[in-house]
Amino acid sequence: MDTPNKRFNPDWVVASVLDGNKDAFRMIVSEYGLLVRGFLAARVYHLADAEDLAQDTFVKAYEKLEDYELGTNFRAWLMSIAQFLLNNHWRKYGNRATVMEKFRHDIAESIQTELKVAHEDVDESRIPKLLDCITKLPDNLRKVIRSGLDGERISILAQELNLQANAVYQLRHRAHVALRKCMNQTPSPTRS
Repeated sequence: MDTPNKRFNPDWVVASVLDGNKDAFRMIVSEYGLLVRGFLAARVYHLADAEDLAQDTFVKAYEKLEDYELGTNFRAWLMSIAQFLLNNHWRKYGNRATVMEKFRHDIAESIQTELKVAHEDVDESRIPKLLDCITKLPDNLRKVIRSGLDGERISILAQELNLQANAVYQLRHRAHVALRKCMNQTPSPTRS
C-alpha cells in the first residue's frame, strides 16, 4: 500500500499537477507531510533543520514530478528525495562539526601546559570572593557561567535561553568581563 489513506491516489494527483493543476500538489504535501517531517526529525538534531529539509523535499519533488513514473510507489520515490537531501545535509554539516572538533582538540592540547601552571597558581582564598561575584551577576550571565562550569555545550544553552549561539558567546564574554572587574575590586573600607 502506498499510503495509510486508502482513498488518496498519488498517481491521480501527479497527473493532475502535470496537466496544469499546480494547486493539486498541496494534496501531496498534506498527505505525506507528517511522514516526511517525522522521518527527517528522527535523523537530525534540530527541529528547524527537519522542517527546512522537509520543505526542500517537497520543493524538489515538485520540480522533479515529471521524472516520477506513474504506477510506481510514489511514497518510496518521495522518501528517496528526502533521504538524498538528508545525506547532503549530513555531509555538509558533519564535515564542519568534525573540523570544529579537531580544532578544539588542537587548541586544548596546545594550551595544556599553561592551564596546568594556571591551576597550580590558583589562590584558593579567592574562591569565596569569586562565588560572591557570581551571585551578583544577572540571571542570564549566571546561567552562562554555570553552564561553562558544568561543561554544557553552547548549542544546548542557546536553545535553553532561546538565543543564537553567537549571542551566548557574547553573553559569556560579558560575564567574564564582569567577573574580572568584580574580582579586581578592592573591598571598600567599613566605617566604624
